[in-house]
Amino acid sequence: MIKILFCILMFPCVAFGQYDSARRPDVIRFPDGVFYTLSSPARWQGKDWVKFGSVIGATAALTLADKPVRNFWSNQDDVALDRVNRLGYHYGKPYSAFLFSGGFYAAGLLVKNNWAKETGLALATALFSAGLIQSVLKPSIGRARPQNELGNYSVDFFNKDAALHSFPSGHSSMAFTISFVLAKRTESVPVKVFFYTLAGSTAVCRMYSDAHWVSDVAFGGIIAWYCSEAAIKRLEANRYKRPNKNKNTQWQLSPFPGGVTLRGKFK
Repeated sequence: MIKILFCILMFPCVAFGQYDSARRPDVIRFPDGVFYTLSSPARWQGKDWVKFGSVIGATAALTLADKPVRNFWSNQDDVALDRVNRLGYHYGKPYSAFLFSGGFYAAGLLVKNNWAKETGLALATALFSAGLIQSVLKPSIGRARPQNELGNYSVDFFNKDAALHSFPSGHSSMAFTISFVLAKRTESVPVKVFFYTLAGSTAVCRMYSDAHWVSDVAFGGIIAWYCSEAAIKRLEANRYKRPNKNKNTQWQLSPFPGGVTLRGKFK
């Protein structure tokens, strides 16, 4: 649960983020977004379950590449990769999640910028959801890390030992969630590439440091994509609690047999 503590620090900031009376308070939108994200499977249709099954099948198939990929990275030893490893390690840590979500949200409050505030809220919602999911899956599955030398199919269900918390990669889920949300919130292709590259450095880091199998990293990215898409979708839907009062209405009188009609046109 350490990976989601940043949300506890984020919550008071969210509570004071309301400055438009027509908008639903962010202190309500945040937990609503998290609940919507985590409860989405209850609303899935047949095609959604087919997609889910395909993801599970693809992840299972990817485990066949776990050992070859590990052998590749174990033979790498380069100063440049050492730097990528450090960058990716820090980018996927909980404090990066807090800095990005809290930073964007606080900046939005300070300069009254809705884009920055919404970005911070989307980051917090998606990261909190991803953190919960991977924090439940890790001990539940109990997959051994590569460095344990127990093999990529060694599991010990409901084990609290961190050495058996390989699946999924928590660093990857955090890093890719940050990058997916920020890439989604900008139209600039170079900026998108920049953030995807940062997430890629975390993926490399987890395999280069022998902390995770490639299937762990891939599934961490899938969690990130799912939580990012669901959180952004929900936050766009729950933004307003009633029609915007600032919309202008034009009234027009028109002749009508026996009297007049009054028409209103909303802009």
